[in-house]
Amino acid sequence: MTTLETYQLGLLDLVKNRGTSPSDPYLREVARSRGIVVVREIAVWWRAFQIASQCPLASRVLKHYGSFDATIEDYFASHRTSPFVEELTDHFLAFLAGHSDPFLRTIAEFERALLRARAGSEATCEIYFDRNPDLAFEGLGRAGTIPSPDPEFRYRMIVDRNLPGMFRCTREVIADPEAQS
Repeated sequence: MTTLETYQLGLLDLVKNRGTSPSDPYLREVARSRGIVVVREIAVWWRAFQIASQCPLASRVLKHYGSFDATIEDYFASHRTSPFVEELTDHFLAFLAGHSDPFLRTIAEFERALLRARAGSEATCEIYFDRNPDLAFEGLGRAGTIPSPDPEFRYRMIVDRNLPGMFRCTREVIADPEAQS
């Protein structure tokens, strides 16, 4: 690696707060500086702003759980982030697909499908909610409570750019609620 490349990768690791302590004297000095802390805070704040603006549903769920900031910091530190907000939000929502919370995973999947439909995707996506999405969106919209799962029904959301409003929801009765678990 060239010296320039070493410095660039070292600075990136410092900004993203990852990796081991640098061995290079210049990078060690930067690591101890207040300036790198400010740069890191600005970078994370900017990503948080972009994600909150483009992914309002997933952001509200994370804020409701009290984990928005920590999730953004974790994502920023452990993933390459695109300077293009469309790619950033698509990758972030895909990252949330691996989250342990099923409601957050469903919201991220729905929001990702909706953003893709708005961008012109011809794909039709089918997402199943375990609770009434109208009540969930209402609760998220006014910082209220998120409804509990509804064991008697599942809600099938179809996302397609050709639908009015780009999505449609149907409520389906679960024949045997115990079989759903």
